[in-house]
Amino acid sequence: WDLQAADQLPQSLRVFYAAVYNTTHQISYTVLRRHG
Repeated sequence: WDLQAADQLPQSLRVFYAAVYNTTHQISYTVLRRHG
């Protein structure tokens, strides 16, 4: 995911994009930690 691409979005969508990005990152990290 390219966080810099969010700069082209309206402010309301930037917040949503960041939330989805952070949630996806946390899930990926948890899965990687548990399953290697």
